[in-house]
Amino acid sequence: MVSRRSFVTAVGAGAVAAVGSSLWSRLPSRASAAPASLPVSLKNNSGNGTVYAYVSGSDGTGWPGFVTSAGYFERLPSPSSVLTPVADYSIPLGASGSAATTFTLRDHVIGGRVWFSVGTKLRFFVNPPGGGGGVPGLVQPGFTADDPNWSTSWTFCEFTYNSANLYANISYVDMVALPVSMATTGSGGTQSVSPLPPGALASIASGLRAQHAADGAPWDRLVTTDSSGATLRILAPAHSPVDFGGYWSNYLDRVWSYYRSHTLTINGQGGIGSYSGTVSGDTMVFAGLNTNGVPFTKPGAVDVFGCASGPLYNSGGDARGAVAARLAAALNRSSLLVGGGHNQPDGVAPSGYYTDATTNHYARLVHKYASVGYAFPYDDVGPTGAAPVDGHLQDGAPTSWTISLGPGAGSGTTPPPGGGTGAYGTIQAESYSAQNGTRAESCADTGGGRDVGYISNGDWLKYPGLDFGSSSPTQFIARLASGAGNGISGAIQVRVNGTTGTKIAEIDLGNSGGWQNWRTVPTNITAPVTGVHDVYLVFSSGSTADFVNVNWFTFTK
Repeated sequence: MVSRRSFVTAVGAGAVAAVGSSLWSRLPSRASAAPASLPVSLKNNSGNGTVYAYVSGSDGTGWPGFVTSAGYFERLPSPSSVLTPVADYSIPLGASGSAATTFTLRDHVIGGRVWFSVGTKLRFFVNPPGGGGGVPGLVQPGFTADDPNWSTSWTFCEFTYNSANLYANISYVDMVALPVSMATTGSGGTQSVSPLPPGALASIASGLRAQHAADGAPWDRLVTTDSSGATLRILAPAHSPVDFGGYWSNYLDRVWSYYRSHTLTINGQGGIGSYSGTVSGDTMVFAGLNTNGVPFTKPGAVDVFGCASGPLYNSGGDARGAVAARLAAALNRSSLLVGGGHNQPDGVAPSGYYTDATTNHYARLVHKYASVGYAFPYDDVGPTGAAPVDGHLQDGAPTSWTISLGPGAGSGTTPPPGGGTGAYGTIQAESYSAQNGTRAESCADTGGGRDVGYISNGDWLKYPGLDFGSSSPTQFIARLASGAGNGISGAIQVRVNGTTGTKIAEIDLGNSGGWQNWRTVPTNITAPVTGVHDVYLVFSSGSTADFVNVNWFTFTK
């Protein structure tokens, strides 16, 4: 079972700052047939004047190093006995909004990261190989106050570039920080991943502080601020020094009590098969499953958040690993006691996640405000056919790769006019927090990305916490396509605070010439709305057939 928590980025037996675990097993292996040649553009769209970029990773042997501004991978020297500072491999970027800094990547890089820092350069170190020899370890910016980069504003995205493909990923498994966006062109056409929406970092921080006030757990201490009180980053519980102690105890007691007399079935997916079990004594016992000497006893907070230790130890691509991954995901989402919770992961839709008072509120808030990106290891686990939550690009023959600090590397859509934040920014259709009856799919609109399709009568999409400000918008604008048959049409109703809440706008749509023949369709707001509201797109039709695809929408004044 592959963990999608993040790439291995501290390589070597002597590494002292291993962040996440490997995605290599889901990527094609390195081959030597195709030479590396990938045009790379690094852009500063952050609003800040001084930004530095770094490209780190390892070569095919696992030796760590950095990519120079000329595009070549340079191995780090191996120190003999002590932790040693790494030379300055920073790539200064131009002022915000200026032309991109470009180079051609001439070497393959495995388990890499593209880093950005604002105002101050990052400090990296290299650790000697372990006692048995081997490769040195790259020590990267970490998650404790004694790290020399603690007060610097920095962020990253992950990638592997080998002879088989480019795979690049935005993840919030480690933390949420400055937004990064990416786009690539190649054999897969144009693909893009949108950044964290404007205001999302502040909203997540505010939500964690409110959760601390509600339950007393140290959610507020995950928020790291600078001397002025501005949020620098928000650490995931698994990567924070904060001790959550017995936070999960009450929920685990309820789960273990329930499954003493009920059966829990976990589908390992991917051909692994299903295993059913009950609690016996203090152990969850699955019939026919070899646990390799690690029983499924009650995990601690570190085990739940990290999904990789204690009874949730993942032993790899075997059946125990698959069951452990899905049990860990269900615990983070507290989905074991909701309707259908006895059938994991297929029995619970995403709308049933995070509904218990005891849950991973970091993950809940990340998914509330970020359209894509894993919030904990195995966040890819979900019902068969569910829309993916990861933010990745993958191309077997890439011809360009653009990475931006801030927006602008490709929004995944043709952006509407205007801009702004909240309800007045571009809201990707696939960024819903809950839905009924729809499915995300690849989008052929300008900019690529994903749209939401397979929409028919009675389906709906939810977008939480849209801020309309103190004055109402005048128009709702949506990017729509339809390949519906003759005589089939329907309405896209915009409602607030529920699927039957006040209707503020409606678009009636028939066939647009094809399911990927996109039109930007405006309509007037019919009921004024101000302040912050959950917005629902509710779909109504006189037919049971699919009638519309949605790429993005926005509101304008």
